[in-house]
Amino acid sequence: MRHLAPLAFALSVLAPAAAAHAATVTSDEAVAIRVSHADLDLSRPRGAAVMLNRLERASLSACGASPFSYYQVRDEVRRSACYRDSLDRAVAALDAPGVTAAHQARAN
Repeated sequence: MRHLAPLAFALSVLAPAAAAHAATVTSDEAVAIRVSHADLDLSRPRGAAVMLNRLERASLSACGASPFSYYQVRDEVRRSACYRDSLDRAVAALDAPGVTAAHQARAN
């Protein structure tokens, strides 16, 4: 596993800056969201799970949903290619085996 800067991890995705609904996504504007892992031990299952949750929230946000969106909007975004691709890229870029394993387990 390569070592990452302890302060923050940048999640870069192709997504609209603000979309009302995932079905209306037509923009290819790049969005970068900082996701911190300085407080986590990614080699431990709990740390990996917390990091994956953070990456999932960042992917939702980058793809047009926020914590304040209706659950139907969040569910629709979770089913979008934008969300899946951004989360897959973020997990791969992080290069943390525990996070990758947790991501694969949730996908199955």
